Parts: sequence; C-alpha cells; structure tokens
Amino acid sequence: MTDEAEDYLVDAHHHFQDIETFEYPWLRPNQAQPLEGDLSAIRRNFLPAEYREIVSTWPVTKSVHVQNGWIDHDPVGETRWISSRIEEYGLTAAIVGYADLSRPDLESTLVQHLAYPAFRGIRQILNWHENPSLRVACTPDLMERREWRSGFARLSAHGLSFDLQIYWPQMEMALELAQDFPQTEIVLNHIGMPIDRSPVALRHWSTALQRLATAENVSVKLSGFGLGNPHWSQTEIVPILQSVIRTFGPERVMFGSNLPVDLLFSSSRKIVETFEAAILFLSSEDRKKTRHANAERIYRL
Repeated sequence: MTDEAEDYLVDAHHHFQDIETFEYPWLRPNQAQPLEGDLSAIRRNFLPAEYREIVSTWPVTKSVHVQNGWIDHDPVGETRWISSRIEEYGLTAAIVGYADLSRPDLESTLVQHLAYPAFRGIRQILNWHENPSLRVACTPDLMERREWRSGFARLSAHGLSFDLQIYWPQMEMALELAQDFPQTEIVLNHIGMPIDRSPVALRHWSTALQRLATAENVSVKLSGFGLGNPHWSQTEIVPILQSVIRTFGPERVMFGSNLPVDLLFSSSRKIVETFEAAILFLSSEDRKKTRHANAERIYRL
C-alpha cells in the first residue's frame, strides 16, 4: 500500500518480546500485575512474524516499538535487538527505548542508543498511584527532581522525544515539564490512563487532560483501551477517545495497538475497529492525520 492511500495506518505503540532469550522482569512466572491482571496469555514470545500476520488484516505500513520492561541495567540491549529485527524483517519502524533520566551515565546511554538509525526517543514509565500495587516510579515527584530534569534536558540536544506514561493526578507536573522544555516532543501514552472510569474519576481525568493539552508540544496515543478495564466495550470507549481528540485536536493524536498487551483484553480486530469508529466524525483530511501523518511527523517515519 502506498503512502498516498488515505486509509493506511501507523501503529505508534507496540512491543516485541523474546522471553526465551532475554529477561523481562514484569513477565516473570507468577508475577502478578494489578493493572493488566493475569499475564499468562502473553507470557510468551511475540515477534515480528506474528505481529505482521495480525496487522495484515489492517492497513498498517509503519510502526513504533516502545520499550517493553527489558532488564534496566542493559537498556541499549533492547534497542540493539529490535534494530536487528527491523533489519531482518524489512520493517519500517521507529524505536522508543528506555533510559533512567536521573542516572549520571545517561549521556553515554543515549549515545549508544543513537548508534541505531531507527532510534527516536525514550520512555521511562512514571506512573505513581496512592495504591502501591499500581506504582511504577520510585517517587511521586520524579518530574520535579533536579537530576531527572537535567537528564530530560539532554533529550532535545539529541533530537529525541519522550513517551510519557502517567495517571491524571500527575498531569499538572507534566504540564510544567512540557512548558519548561517546549522544544521536546512529549507523547502521552494510553490516553492518560483513566483506569478508574467512574463518572467522578473521568471528570477529574478530563479536566487534567485539558490542562495538559495547553502545552503544544504534547500529543497523545489512542491506545491501551483495556488497561485497568479488561471488560471494556466500544460503546464505552469511543466517547472517551472522541473527547481526547477534541481536547488535543486531530493534529496531536495517533493510533497505538499496544500489542501484545491489549490482546489480554480484546481481539486485535476490536482494537482497530474501535479506533476507526472514534475518528468517523473527523474530516477525511483529519482522519489521515490521526491514522498516520502525526505519528510519521513526531517519530520521523
């Protein structure tokens, strides 16, 4: 399919994994994940051949591999492996890797990542929740700490983006970060993770999202529909996705499958059909932006 076709997709958020060869601590046997639930169905290899087979029923031509909980003492190892898979399978793909932005050896890590042509940015998961089982970050104020912000400043020096994964109570800190570093593209993962979808919680999430959207260097992925809500329905999620599109505008939203994680909660067909239903209200030109143009621009695909 050519780039001129209106309906081709860029999948801006997926993961590959080879658990037989490499270590993924979050996928260890008997390791419970409160947000995702029982991981047994994805505690297996998920490689480009299977991904390509799944998306062959979609018009996906390009994609973005996002760091997948690889052992944190060797972050460049994942980038090296993904680069080899991109080359082997002839994929048109970008890589968002991992680095701890507070580490004193960050510059060396970034330079090593950048040795691989597909490398485009960093994701360091910052989720902090009052429930300890839903926390990932080591502290709630990491975005405000001097050493971490010093590391964040290095991203723009290398032309790198940052994939931001947080809950809504952290969005005010994220807004300050985005305003202080307007030259850095920040991509909010999984629609800001509204894991509590009660009416009150959604109002808080929506208000926080509207504030964050005032920073023009922040965009958002329509992805992770089942995170925290494994029994989600299209009827429930489409209005939420359309609210996000209206908040950020069609110039700053993109599609992400979150494969294989979201296979825990739904079929791949349901994921893409829900996205397509959510963008039906847009003009043809704006649908092109959400389907591919925004991701191509931000991740330089």
